[in-house]
Amino acid sequence: MNQRRFGLLCAVMLGFGQLCMFTGFDAESFILESVIHSIHEREPERISSYAGYYGQAVIYAFYMISCLFSPSIAAVSTPKINLILAATFFSAFPLGFLFTNSYYYYASSALVVFYQGQGGYLTSHSTRNTIESNVSISWSVGSCCMILGSAIMATITHLSSATTEHIMGSLNVTSEAHKMERQFGELEINLLFSAFTGISVLGIITFFVMPSKDVENCIESSSEKKETFLEALKLTCSTLVSPTMLQLFPLFVLSGFNTSFWLSVFPTAMSFTMQNSKLIYLAAVYSLGVGSGEVIIGLAISFLSKRIKDFGQKPTMTIGAIFITMYCAMIHMSTPYDAPIRPTSKEPLFFGHSYLLALIIGLFCGIGDCCVNSVRSVICALLMPKRRPQAFSVSKIYHAFGSTILFFMSPITPLYVYTIGLPILAIIATILFFSISKRTQIMERKMTEASKNAAEIGKKLNF
Repeated sequence: MNQRRFGLLCAVMLGFGQLCMFTGFDAESFILESVIHSIHEREPERISSYAGYYGQAVIYAFYMISCLFSPSIAAVSTPKINLILAATFFSAFPLGFLFTNSYYYYASSALVVFYQGQGGYLTSHSTRNTIESNVSISWSVGSCCMILGSAIMATITHLSSATTEHIMGSLNVTSEAHKMERQFGELEINLLFSAFTGISVLGIITFFVMPSKDVENCIESSSEKKETFLEALKLTCSTLVSPTMLQLFPLFVLSGFNTSFWLSVFPTAMSFTMQNSKLIYLAAVYSLGVGSGEVIIGLAISFLSKRIKDFGQKPTMTIGAIFITMYCAMIHMSTPYDAPIRPTSKEPLFFGHSYLLALIIGLFCGIGDCCVNSVRSVICALLMPKRRPQAFSVSKIYHAFGSTILFFMSPITPLYVYTIGLPILAIIATILFFSISKRTQIMERKMTEASKNAAEIGKKLNF
């Protein structure tokens, strides 16, 4: 097998492992607050009604802290080992919903923070010519988790629909809005989270059998350890406050805000909207749209990156900002302003939700998210050649910072704050990214020219 095909195989296997690991986590995020709200309605002492939001805030808060140490861990470990550990912790999270209680829920939320190794594995199995393509392919395959999660949710919702309707009809509450919100029964919850646990275990197996050998002329070897644990930690801290990374702060925070909004806040808003009580497949259809958008644009970026130099940078960022603005506008017009906070019977500004609208919004969310995250991975791989692990780590710290703030504020934040704020942040991030991207391209040209000059001098000396 030639090196290009080997690198492609590694990118696909990494994507498949992420698909398995994130099928449960992402699908859970779509319904987490609604599921916990349903459990709280039946047994208030079992778990807090807003534990879905707060639990995800805990996940990202601990993740932010762990990313500070991830380059240090990488200095004494390998990307493959880190990925296996990550998949193990991700499998423990859905398992807890088979016996829901607050202690295990928050403890397993804290363990989910350990997601390390993806950036290191990609750079050790990619060259400069293949990094943009491999990032997009890996992301596209991994994003099929949305489609698989959609199929799992739709199937189990169908099988348990009779039980769900019985619960909605017999729930002993006085508020009309609560009577009409989407409810999840015990059978549906057990089936969903059993399936999510099983697919997560498959991710552990995939990472275990993944090739460890690096490709020739890779961007960064996985076996070459340049720093000790403490040296890597010092480099991470200095990178965290470097002017270059601070200029990319809006991009990294945008990726955190954006992902958390479409992954959890908006699906919760759909579930809490009274008019959607009969649309029991809404989350599944929305997940299908997100997954399809991620895969379509990921494959398009991979294809065009081979034909248009640096397509994975400025053009991809522009596409991402446009689609984020478009989906925010659609959500703004179709969703009540208080829907992320509580079950509501208020009317939307222009039109309500439908399966078709959920599919289109999901498609646009997937396209915007894939573009932003692809750009983030590419710029981190190229921007600081001598500090790549630190650059990836800092991008995740700022990403997690944005997500943590969003989830802690979600129980009191109206929808329109998100739908207006995200497009503004996307525009700011795009403008600043263009400046950094141009600087990176100039740096690469100088390095290429220096390499050619050194090669020519070497030939003359040998002659």
